[in-house]
Amino acid sequence: MEVKRLVFLTFAGLGISFVAGNSCNTDVVSDCYNKLVNYEGLRFPLYGEDEQALDETCRSIDESFVCLDDYLRACNEKEECDEKCKEIIRDIGMFILNTGLRELQSELCDPLSPMRLTYLDNYVCLEDNADHYAKCHNDSQLSQEYMSSITEHREALYSRCCFFNWYEACFTNITRDTCNDNATFFVNMSLHKLMGHIVQHLCKDNQVFCSRPPMQPDGEETTLTNCLDDDCTSDSIGSTRQTVENNTVVDNCMTCRSCVFMLSVSNLFISMCCIALFNYLILIK
Repeated sequence: MEVKRLVFLTFAGLGISFVAGNSCNTDVVSDCYNKLVNYEGLRFPLYGEDEQALDETCRSIDESFVCLDDYLRACNEKEECDEKCKEIIRDIGMFILNTGLRELQSELCDPLSPMRLTYLDNYVCLEDNADHYAKCHNDSQLSQEYMSSITEHREALYSRCCFFNWYEACFTNITRDTCNDNATFFVNMSLHKLMGHIVQHLCKDNQVFCSRPPMQPDGEETTLTNCLDDDCTSDSIGSTRQTVENNTVVDNCMTCRSCVFMLSVSNLFISMCCIALFNYLILIK
């Protein structure tokens, strides 16, 4: 208990130093940021084996968000904020705008929440699947690296919607095949809270079903043919087929009106993020 108290006081002191000393060194805040990114992705769906461990995770998430907020208040648009500082402030701002971790935390950290109880009741089965879930995580990292290189709007949007569909299915199918319905419910609800708002913005009119994440095929470039003019007419539904890694074929049907709408949503979502980030940084000053 004394060790935990010392760690907490040390962490709190570091957070206070952002404000009191106006230090904009990125080392400490980078640790806070990376911890939250880890909880949002790489540790899903495991947040602690029992009540005590889960409570520690809840405190860690809270402390990390406070750490980010203190840093933003102390360093945003200050002379001490160098290029590394500005870069991580941009990353933090976008993370705060897009993350669903707070929503998941509100469920996992509420002692009376059905999701928390379901998680604890099914932890053993979830933990037994850790190696299987790791494959989802590894493929996710590779896919995100590939998607970051895509510059064409339609291709980028299609790839991300494909990714979200695959990502949810990867975890859900593993859980459904090996655990009970309650565990599958927890995984489904957790994913919905973590990324449901982003999927709703980007993909609500672009249903894509992918059995593999978007990947760069060996020795060739991937060309996504979704929503080309030749594939559909104004009055009909166009059917497109995309070949991805391991000769997996992904089918996607949509109207041309949806094709145009996808582009507007992509631009709108990016604009909304930039505007919201700008407003957020003004508010914290």
